[in-house]
Amino acid sequence: MDHGGFSATLFEMVPRFNGKLFKERHAMPLDRDQIDLLIAAAKADWRDVEPAIFGTLLERALNPEERHRLGAHYTPRAYVERLVLPTVIEPLRADWKDVLSAAVNLKSRDKDKEAVAEVKAFHHRLTQIKVLDPACGTGNFLYVTLEHLKRLEGEVLNTLASFGQTERMVGEGFGVDPHQLLGIEINPRAAAIAEVVLWIGYLQWHYRTRGDVRPAEPIVRDFGNIENRDAILAYDDIDLEIFRQPVRIAHNCGKLAC
Repeated sequence: MDHGGFSATLFEMVPRFNGKLFKERHAMPLDRDQIDLLIAAAKADWRDVEPAIFGTLLERALNPEERHRLGAHYTPRAYVERLVLPTVIEPLRADWKDVLSAAVNLKSRDKDKEAVAEVKAFHHRLTQIKVLDPACGTGNFLYVTLEHLKRLEGEVLNTLASFGQTERMVGEGFGVDPHQLLGIEINPRAAAIAEVVLWIGYLQWHYRTRGDVRPAEPIVRDFGNIENRDAILAYDDIDLEIFRQPVRIAHNCGKLAC
């Protein structure tokens, strides 16, 4: 899965995944019962799994003391959206409403190129937005943000399609993706899960909107958007230069004048 290509074991082509998830190929020692559980899990239909469950699994795997120290607690989606919608999505939707109104007005005056340019410019803006969660845990906030960004992007692309723009004209493979969702997390397991959660959500959206069309390879990319470090105490080395302002002593009044 790291390199892709023909598998002599499966007798079929395996897509290239990469994204550092398959860089380390160390086999874990498993007993018969554990192997049976893996086989049963592999037979399940995971296409519509809710990515947020991985955060719940991590929370339950931590002992109470570690969970309390890390502040690891699953946040229900309704609570997540109370923050994500007003801070990220609603302002974008307000801008999109203005752009769509302007584009429709231009098109009604037979200014098709200008109308398309308006919508394309907004789509480009969507693909450049960066959202940071400095204590992202298993990525639930970032995942919900990605999903809402993809919903908005879908509306934008549908508008371009109604203006006669095909995907190739818009830019095939060019769109909102996980590299825009940035996270910092001190727990290495949570940071790894956050990256997987984002990719699961992204690929689920891809298959829901494009059917069985396979994503471009590598299917999972190592964007480095989730960092495993302390968001407060960890920092890049900075060479500080101290500026000393001269002090003039006024002897006649016995005071210091800067």
